[in-house]
Amino acid sequence: MRPSYHILHSVFIFALLISYNPTLCKRYKYSLEELINAHLFWLEPAQTAFNLDIEPISYPDKCELKQLHLNTRHGARLPDPDDISAYDKLEKIFADVSIAKEWYKNPFLLRDNFQLVKRGELEPYFDGLQSRKRYPKFWKGVKYNPEITRFQSSATSRAGASSMAFSEGLFNGEGPLDTCKSRPVYVWSLPTEQDFMLQPHFACARWNQTVFTNNKLLNEQLYSYGNKTLKPIANRLSKEYNINPPLDPHLLPSFFTYCQFYIVQFHRTDTWCSLFSPKELLLLRYYWDLRSYYILQYGDPFNKRLGCGYYTQLVNGVDDYLNGKSEMIADIKNSHGYTLLILFTTLGVFKEKEPLTADFTYEQIKKVRFTEYISVPWSSTFYFEIYTCSDDHNKVLIRALLNFKPFLIPGCESEYCEWNKFKEILGDKIGCDFKKMCAFP
Repeated sequence: MRPSYHILHSVFIFALLISYNPTLCKRYKYSLEELINAHLFWLEPAQTAFNLDIEPISYPDKCELKQLHLNTRHGARLPDPDDISAYDKLEKIFADVSIAKEWYKNPFLLRDNFQLVKRGELEPYFDGLQSRKRYPKFWKGVKYNPEITRFQSSATSRAGASSMAFSEGLFNGEGPLDTCKSRPVYVWSLPTEQDFMLQPHFACARWNQTVFTNNKLLNEQLYSYGNKTLKPIANRLSKEYNINPPLDPHLLPSFFTYCQFYIVQFHRTDTWCSLFSPKELLLLRYYWDLRSYYILQYGDPFNKRLGCGYYTQLVNGVDDYLNGKSEMIADIKNSHGYTLLILFTTLGVFKEKEPLTADFTYEQIKKVRFTEYISVPWSSTFYFEIYTCSDDHNKVLIRALLNFKPFLIPGCESEYCEWNKFKEILGDKIGCDFKKMCAFP
């Protein structure tokens, strides 16, 4: 019996050693749909992004839709230069990690930074198709004319290309070009440093010097979150995968974006995503939520005014049409997630019940609702509908929708807000002197 005992004892010890062997640690398995539907990334679920089973809108009693003002985020893209540089660092760190042998090398080229992927070209095209189906009565009989339907994008390739793709969906098959009958459209842009409508933060010296560059509160929050939340995750990875010197916690947010772009470009969840549990992925995302909150949203009071240039041109565009000075019925702008966050903050919508901080518990983080990842994934649409009504008061109404879901503008009595009330709510944000407001000594 003694030999059998030794054999069993040896097998037990061997199994125990295997269970603690860092090179055999379990990786997490996810499906694409699981991660995308959880709103972990800037990817809109396919069931809405590419859905054409859309019900036309119903109009308020005795009212007609007269104008559409749209600001939409560009489609899915490749990483930015900072991301790509961070991935170069991760390549060196993971070169000797056995589980990463197949995918540790950085596949993203600097020359391709910010460019749309195939999905990112399709998303805005479907946005145009969806607009046709959502507003069939409005678009019926409308032929493209740059004075009637205006297209504008920021001075970036991803926004310009997305604007073109949207126009293809909107005027699909109505043009003279080639077998697909494409319609050429004019898309205009302002230089970034002058674009107070679609890139107001970059055009604002004051924002760049105070909110973005020298934001003490933001730096304190991110530093605290790094020590409190990111460091334990970095320590776990370093220990399990024998990474020496240990991982810098400040690199962990780049793991998260790396996970996202492997999904976007290669449809793979078995690389960088697989290193983290579902809880850890959400904690990593919250780092970026914090950052956006303090540089684009309610974390800095200045952002409540930064969208005034956009709302000034919106009000002027509606009033000019109502007064017979303009024939424009649709103003279609293609911009960015940061643009939409600024516009929401200036309008006073999508505000969390509590300011976001580094001290949020995991349960609190799960309840956060109005972040860039949840609210404005790539190719999100932010519409304003303008109605004129033939009732006793000849009212003009405005309604706001995010991804075709109406929301209440603070100060309005219903989702259909009276035009004059809307202007009253905006107050001195209409007609603001953007250059004066943004001047920095």
